[in-house]
Amino acid sequence: MKATFLVERAMHLVRMRWLAAASVLCGCSAGIMEPEWEAPASRSQALVPTEQFRDTFNGANNANGTGLNDNLAGRQSGSLAPATYTRLSGLWYPAPAPSLWVAQVNHVWSPDTLSFHSSTSALRMDKPFSRDASGAFRLSFVAEPVVSDARDGGNWVSVMLGGTASSSGYVSGADIDFGFLIRSNGGLGIFDNGQSMTVTPGSVPAADKYSVSLAVRDGQVLGTINGVSFSARLSGPVALPSSAYLYLGAYLENEQVSRFDDVAVSPVVNHLKHYGYYWAQSGSYGPHLDEVTAHTNLNFVQHPEDLAACAARGVKCLLETRWQFFNGSTLRPDYAQAWNQLVTQITPYLGSVGGFYVIDEPYWVGVSVRDLETCVNTLKDTFPSIPVMVVHAVPSLSPSLVTPARADWVGFDHYGPLSEVVGHLNTLRATLTPSQKLWLVPQSYLVGAYSDDAALARANWEYYDLARSDPRIHGLLNFGLWTHQAPSSVPRTFEAQRAIGNELLRR
Repeated sequence: MKATFLVERAMHLVRMRWLAAASVLCGCSAGIMEPEWEAPASRSQALVPTEQFRDTFNGANNANGTGLNDNLAGRQSGSLAPATYTRLSGLWYPAPAPSLWVAQVNHVWSPDTLSFHSSTSALRMDKPFSRDASGAFRLSFVAEPVVSDARDGGNWVSVMLGGTASSSGYVSGADIDFGFLIRSNGGLGIFDNGQSMTVTPGSVPAADKYSVSLAVRDGQVLGTINGVSFSARLSGPVALPSSAYLYLGAYLENEQVSRFDDVAVSPVVNHLKHYGYYWAQSGSYGPHLDEVTAHTNLNFVQHPEDLAACAARGVKCLLETRWQFFNGSTLRPDYAQAWNQLVTQITPYLGSVGGFYVIDEPYWVGVSVRDLETCVNTLKDTFPSIPVMVVHAVPSLSPSLVTPARADWVGFDHYGPLSEVVGHLNTLRATLTPSQKLWLVPQSYLVGAYSDDAALARANWEYYDLARSDPRIHGLLNFGLWTHQAPSSVPRTFEAQRAIGNELLRR
């Protein structure tokens, strides 16, 4: 249903250097011109993100030792580049490495890729790399477990981390600290010092290629493959090493070929744009922008007058619009007038509006799909370039969930183990249009699975791991501080959040 309200006022905003002219349109909403919305730049660019290593496998001379260690300076980048590779057997028992042609780069039938041919084999990158500042190993790569096969699942490619350079490169070997495999049919396997771990979900839809992103830290693996997220607990006999060698392997039968491309260690990601908090400024829970502005760039505020605080600090804020549209769960009959009034109130601060937040957990509190669409459409008709956010409650998530198509950002809140968060994320993602961006709501108070500060701080890093791995995730909005927990009572969590925000925003 389309709003039928009229905006009949001229708005002169010298401060923001734009003029919004209200138009009177018969029987339809009047769109207000607003400045094109952009993610605000960081105050400081002191932290320049760098990858430890990336190999595109482009441009090697395949005639020179089958290209494996050719043109390293041209195809590799990062602080560890250039780095050579050593051929290994890839077997679970002692054996010599296979012949040169088994592992090649830029083969005529597999241009600008690393390819394994006809036999089980592995490689070791000859420079070890370290965990990042948060304590995680991060990897990304593109893999074809078997090129042009029937996806039977009997063959796989593997990516492994080993604390020593003496492993043969078999994914479930006890000398491999962490092993990951993906089968031709999308089946997944994870190993901790040789022990098989439970992966949730245990497979992803079969595909010709798999784009994989992994975050591996003590006790937990989180990742995304072709838009499906997964998790696994690590509970092997020892912790991960402080630094590790990267191993790549393929388990193949005769005449089959596997490929790797664009292998990266500590990859830089650019899809994460926002970090902030619920209730950073409100009449209900007080003013807290000064506590978080240094490590955030988008925070939830409750009232239009709170935007003055955002403007004074030069930051964007996410403005709640619930009360202008709903009485309880019912659309207000005078919502058009109430929205018009809000437009007037926020006009002096429109440059500080980073997004509109509609009623929280709409379907769980009884809002109808039609009324939610009316709310979202009204916001977008008035301010087409300002994002609108909808956050669902987990009981509302199902394959049949309908989120208004014009909602830009969509999230859900769930305060439980990350394995459950991953499942809900996959359910929500499958219901959205390709243009809609996902948000995570990290837990910031002590309850349930996270009943002490150390566990909660760790969970926040794991939320960040998950967000980094999924290119659909656009931001994180922390919930629980001030409403349930004072930052002083969870100092390790708040310190983790400061570190995450600074890294995400590259400050």
